[in-house]
Amino acid sequence: MIKLVAFDVDGTLRDREYLPKSTRRALHTLKEHGITLALCTGRSEYEMKALWTELEIDWAVTCNGSHIGHQGKTVFDNPFSRETVQDWLELAERLNHTLLLYGAELMFTNRANDPHFLQAQKEIGFMEPVLLKDGDEVPNIYQCIVFCNEEDEAHYVKGERSRYYIHRWRPWAVDINPNGMHKALGLQKLLDHLNLMPQEVAAFGDGLNDLELLESVGMGIAMGNGGELLKKKARFVTKPLREDGIEYAVHKWIIAPGGEL
Repeated sequence: MIKLVAFDVDGTLRDREYLPKSTRRALHTLKEHGITLALCTGRSEYEMKALWTELEIDWAVTCNGSHIGHQGKTVFDNPFSRETVQDWLELAERLNHTLLLYGAELMFTNRANDPHFLQAQKEIGFMEPVLLKDGDEVPNIYQCIVFCNEEDEAHYVKGERSRYYIHRWRPWAVDINPNGMHKALGLQKLLDHLNLMPQEVAAFGDGLNDLELLESVGMGIAMGNGGELLKKKARFVTKPLREDGIEYAVHKWIIAPGGEL
């Protein structure tokens, strides 16, 4: 019996500002059956507030698993050390790189109007970050996006890739998360908190940073618009986001015919 369903956001729940009416209906159906809903995204808690509020989703596993919030309040967090963040800010200054730093309540950057950030903002959307000034105190940071190529990425991980979870989503942009955290590990923290087993969970995703997530649960569902590798690893492949993929999967695999779990 499925007791919790976790959703990636970009390419799964929504495409930029487009969120299908069928997806809203599907979420309502799940809640009517007493199923807990959770976001599970590489985005920050800060960026997700409007979405989980609108959809009445209480739980958010954000920053690729490094932060878990319940109605916006931190339940679990796994930040970088402050020394690491400071070292990266100094390194970025020397190498002329832009960093996007995800906190629980705000996002920060070390430089304004970076062309790579502006391109990412145009393609997938980002809220405006706070520009850091010399001497500003930086709060706990759960994810760092470095706008750099793969070769320059090595300056930040320094041959210690196993210390981090690294997800390159553009040739010029990479997510770095602390202590190997990824969505599956973050979701497991939530399951432990709720006393649920992985086989009682379904998860939807479309990207490579959803790979571990879909493999870790009883019912991993890849979106039809997802990548081929993810589809091969998923238990089920549903229709694309814009073809009512979530509603289709909810009724075909999660809610049995006749409306019984």
